[in-house]
Amino acid sequence: MKKLIGYLAIVCALIAIFYMIFSDQKTGSINIKAIEGKLDLREITDSSFVPLAGDWKFIDNSFISPTQFLSQANNQYVPGPWSSNAHWGTYQLIVQLPDQWNEIGLRVRNIWSAHTIYVNGSPISLGGTVADSKQEMVPDNRSYEVYFTPENRQLLITIHVSDFYNARSGIVFPIDIGDAKLMKEDVTRDLTLEWTAAFCLLMFCILHVAIYILRTKDEAFLFSGLYFLILTVIVVTRGERLLIREFPSIPFEVYFRIQDSITFLSSFILILFVIKMIPSIMKLRTLVLLFLPILVYTVLIVFLPARTLSAAQYLFFFYSEAIFSSIVIYIVYLTIRNRISIRRNEAIILAIMLLFLVIFATSGSFDNLFFSGRNILNRIGFVGFTLAMNVFLSMRLMNRAEESESLTTKLQKANDAKDDFLKVTTQDMQQPLHDAVHLIKSITRENDQEKKSEQLYLAEQLMENMVYLLRDLHDYTRIRFDDYAIQLGSTNLRMVILHVIQLMQLTFAKKNININEQISDQLFVWADEQRLTQVLIRIMAEISHDASGDSLTIESEQIEGNVILQLTTNRKSMTSSTYRQHSPGLIMTEELIGQMNGKISIEHLDDGICFRLSFALSEVKKTVPAIEDPHIIKSDMLVEDREQQTILIVEDDVMHAEVIKGMLNDSYKIRIAYTAQEALSYYNNHPYIAMVIIDDVIPGKMNSLDLLQHFRKQTSLMELPILMMTSSEYPSHIEMIFTSGANDYLIKPFSKETLMARLNAVEQTKQSMLKAVEYEMAFLQTQIKPHFLYNALSSIISFCYTDGERAAHLLSMLSSFLRYIFETSRDGQFSTLQKELEIIEAYVEVEKARFGERLTFSYEIDPFIVTENIQIPNLLLQPLVENSIRHGLFEKEGPGHVQVTIAIHESNLSIQVADNGIGMSAMQCAQLMGEVNTNIGIGFTNVRRRVHDLTQGQLEISSLLGEGTTIHITIPIKEGRKDVESNYS
Repeated sequence: MKKLIGYLAIVCALIAIFYMIFSDQKTGSINIKAIEGKLDLREITDSSFVPLAGDWKFIDNSFISPTQFLSQANNQYVPGPWSSNAHWGTYQLIVQLPDQWNEIGLRVRNIWSAHTIYVNGSPISLGGTVADSKQEMVPDNRSYEVYFTPENRQLLITIHVSDFYNARSGIVFPIDIGDAKLMKEDVTRDLTLEWTAAFCLLMFCILHVAIYILRTKDEAFLFSGLYFLILTVIVVTRGERLLIREFPSIPFEVYFRIQDSITFLSSFILILFVIKMIPSIMKLRTLVLLFLPILVYTVLIVFLPARTLSAAQYLFFFYSEAIFSSIVIYIVYLTIRNRISIRRNEAIILAIMLLFLVIFATSGSFDNLFFSGRNILNRIGFVGFTLAMNVFLSMRLMNRAEESESLTTKLQKANDAKDDFLKVTTQDMQQPLHDAVHLIKSITRENDQEKKSEQLYLAEQLMENMVYLLRDLHDYTRIRFDDYAIQLGSTNLRMVILHVIQLMQLTFAKKNININEQISDQLFVWADEQRLTQVLIRIMAEISHDASGDSLTIESEQIEGNVILQLTTNRKSMTSSTYRQHSPGLIMTEELIGQMNGKISIEHLDDGICFRLSFALSEVKKTVPAIEDPHIIKSDMLVEDREQQTILIVEDDVMHAEVIKGMLNDSYKIRIAYTAQEALSYYNNHPYIAMVIIDDVIPGKMNSLDLLQHFRKQTSLMELPILMMTSSEYPSHIEMIFTSGANDYLIKPFSKETLMARLNAVEQTKQSMLKAVEYEMAFLQTQIKPHFLYNALSSIISFCYTDGERAAHLLSMLSSFLRYIFETSRDGQFSTLQKELEIIEAYVEVEKARFGERLTFSYEIDPFIVTENIQIPNLLLQPLVENSIRHGLFEKEGPGHVQVTIAIHESNLSIQVADNGIGMSAMQCAQLMGEVNTNIGIGFTNVRRRVHDLTQGQLEISSLLGEGTTIHITIPIKEGRKDVESNYS
């Protein structure tokens, strides 16, 4: 009933609105037209006024006397712009009046740009000042009415018009003539209607902006409010031109700049509103590109003289209308395809709203629609758009209210889930906690070592079962709140069952429950491994509650792509009772199995009970014997190597840090830092720690990710593996951890086995990477060119006959060079800068024996650098110097020089190797830097990769053909001895 009353109210309101809009005088149905400059209205009896439409006499570029009618002049159809290129002219029309019209009224809507109206030779009105030049003419373009009493029944209407501003000149809108009294009533009605429309639009503007101020998140109301404000300006500046009627002193320039710029700006604001409603329609950048021509045109309108660009006005009108039409079609398409990001009812109303807007804008672009004195389509479009806009926003508010109610319902469910959580926690946690407390007290009093070990084992199993219980409670709460996600994967069924049996081992042993497990080693099902473990623990716990001296058979069978897992006891349990049917454990079991797309059924047998679980089959794998790989680093080998290694734990929770320390004490030396600053201080003083474990929440100015990034500025992933402990499994958070430089992560809480497995995996990865670098270095050592040794030995032999001392010196240099090359892998990945310089000198001396005076070499080192204490990767500089000599200077005519410059720059070591050889092209540089796929030498590739992998540094090449090549390396400073005071901080 209430809805019916509401619908009736809406219908009545619409009838009232349409009556007010369309109750004014309509003249479009009057078919009397002027012919040859004459209009006979004497036969009119049923119309209060008519348009002066038809063929007027028009004389261009001339102001004719208003008392003389030129019957030989050309005809010009009115309303409409004159067809000639003139800037001034004269319109004339003879009108025969009906007898019932005593006082006459003329309604002038739009004559561009200045005019004077004469009736029977007497001026009755003027707009601006007409003239035959732009300098003398004063433009004015307002709508108005003029009333007079004629002396006879024939009128000679003469209108002088000047236009130097608008592209469309003359009488572009109709002039109505009729009974003065009725015309005044009609004008009053039209003005009242437009003032009412402007008032309503302002009210809508205030309402929408107020809603936005109260709720700033919904920017759509801001843009709708702005659009209603702009629409108000359009209403008062167009049509009856209320603004200039109310404020006649507004200058022509100001008035039309406001009118035109606001008109074009409105389309951009409205599209912004649509995009805020449906972001998938287009990106903001696309919108700006589409509207860029209109925005530029709007700016030009503001800054150029009024109506300067009026010739292009209609082009931009139709361009914006084409955009609107395309958006309407696209919204309809998205709605039909059900790909819209808002509700379907909102999308339909939005499309209707834009359709009305297209009607409103398009109808306003055609002057001939105003022939009747009333643009029907324009009014329909305006009213339809305004109503649709408000219906749309009201519907949006209604939908948001429904969503709010839905969220309130979910919140209530969450509150109920919280109550259930507390209740279940109280019931299921009290007993295990009390048991754990009493067990620990018993352990402290027990003197028998064997019994103490048994009680410790029992306490360990109790605590581990409590971990799964807590996971059950956590999952139970999330399921109740509809915020739960299962990660299905291929899961080894037997491995999970054996793990659960191990957890329940003491319970089964004490209650004499014999386990008969008959599951295939390689049977895989689609399940979440952690949740499957929880399910099986719950089921076995239910079985163990009431079974004693029983046998438990666990077997499986495959049926049509499913795996049926059966757990059967040989005596009847209390599980069939009412208590068991409502047990929180079984409720959670059913929920979890359902989440994994499985099924569970319970069958009560005469001598026991059978649990049947059904899961989708993943695969059955054949057992493949393990192949012993001599390169694989075994876990026990790692444990032996770890005895002298140190792990730094950065954790602000003292208890958790001590627990982790207890887990790792058997295999590592553990150091704990409670803040980021403490961790950095310890590392700076003890740089040879094996690994760092960082908690994701650290107090202080530097958070865990900042600390991680700080470590990565000093060390590489291979030098110092870092594990991050985190409580969040969100992909974005994990991505941030890896982006910041972590090797791996651990989800808290974790077991000792998980922690050790991760540490072993990271350490094996590190050893594999180091081994790969060693193999690469060994390969590099084998790349010593045979022709280099041949040339070097040939040069030395030749010196043996001429200069023995020189030959001995060269042999010594060659020996030093080869010894350093072949012993590099035994000394680790780094050597001192001093050794690298010595090997370069040795290499250059050998090469000088062949090049002679053509080759010169020098190096410049910052005096603050202690070369004996700076560590750099082995064979970092020698391959670069060799490349400069071999490829830069070898083919050069005349002498060549190689310069090595080493300096300190912002706590980094800056190394520059430059030559004045033949240089390289940009393509060759790109090939060396790996930017272009090509086969290049191993030496430079090895250097580039080790700069990045071992030091996190940078390598750059700059070269010009014919001028030389410069290689610039920037690496963090690595000091070898901590007993030497650092000068580089």
